[in-house]
Amino acid sequence: MGISGGIRWLLPAVMIVTTALVAGCSSTSPRSTPEPSATATLTTAALQQALDALVAAGAPAAVVEVVSGDRRWTGSAGVLTRGNPAVATGEAPFRISGITKSMVAAVILDLVAEKRLTLDTDVNTVVPGLLPRAVTIEQLLEQTSGLPNYTATMAPPNVDSILANSGVERTDADLVAAALTQPWTQNPGSSYVYSDTNYVVLGEVIRTLDGGVLADSLQRRIFGPAGMTATRYPADAAMPPGALHGYLVNGTDYKDATSFTPSFFGGAGALVSTVADVNRFYRALFTGKIVPPALVALMQEKPESGYGLGVVAARDTCGTGSKLLFGQRGNGYGYRSVSFSSPDGSRQLTLAWTASGPDPTRDPLEQQATAAINAAITSTCPTGV
Repeated sequence: MGISGGIRWLLPAVMIVTTALVAGCSSTSPRSTPEPSATATLTTAALQQALDALVAAGAPAAVVEVVSGDRRWTGSAGVLTRGNPAVATGEAPFRISGITKSMVAAVILDLVAEKRLTLDTDVNTVVPGLLPRAVTIEQLLEQTSGLPNYTATMAPPNVDSILANSGVERTDADLVAAALTQPWTQNPGSSYVYSDTNYVVLGEVIRTLDGGVLADSLQRRIFGPAGMTATRYPADAAMPPGALHGYLVNGTDYKDATSFTPSFFGGAGALVSTVADVNRFYRALFTGKIVPPALVALMQEKPESGYGLGVVAARDTCGTGSKLLFGQRGNGYGYRSVSFSSPDGSRQLTLAWTASGPDPTRDPLEQQATAAINAAITSTCPTGV
């Protein structure tokens, strides 16, 4: 769907890994804050060329930040808004869409660390009557609940139906109800079935256990500890000044999809951030500053579907062997993004571009985006690797 799309958005270097998931646990070890260990090096000429090529192919803007050790580089190409000469910058906010899921998952795992719930907790014991079947927290996190995706009913993949939702306020209960108008054919826990409804439900779990406002939980547990000063859960459809404008693309037709009510996305994809703040999040997460290391390790297990506890795994092209990166991708309405980090938090890359097709499983700029992602990974390779 338009928030973050299906898991099978595969890229030659950013290959979703398909190995076995280890069962979840509810015990944790004390928090620690290991320092990133990679030798800092950044080689970015090819990455800038890839950004320029992505814009030349049709993205109004492309922005990136890459980090290795204590060094970082921000690059950009294109303009904030089509038809306006104001240039895009790496500091510009954008809708991060499905990358939101990693942050929601981190809040849930922090609640697990506090023993407020476990991965085996049935959602209906926290929010009674929310779902007609027993579904565990772990099944929601790893997309194995079988819950239908509410966007299939509310916003079929065409430009008009998507934009018709842009100003309509909804509750999480509305989104769940829309999902449940569809057949729930897959038994919970039986197999991977991507659905944004899973993370809307997780947002309701957080609200119930943690004070009633998802935005406050994210600020207190994620944004503050990670130093994410440019990230917010928006209160309305407007974007902040200087934000990138996102466009739905159908052939040569571009429709501005920048203004969109966050209530349509909820915990599945509502957040607005910057490439630097997203990198700060994954560095803080994977160095133990947000979630205890035992639970970070659990996030970095590799399920058969390629979708873990709020993160996906990708092949690391630095060096040889089967090294992995972990992160998320956001396939939004008008916005596309991808963010990955080394498991130890020493290297990060976050790339965003401002054109998407109405069908989230088909990126009109996939070839050029793939080249940019590959260049971003390569730019962070440690010295001597």
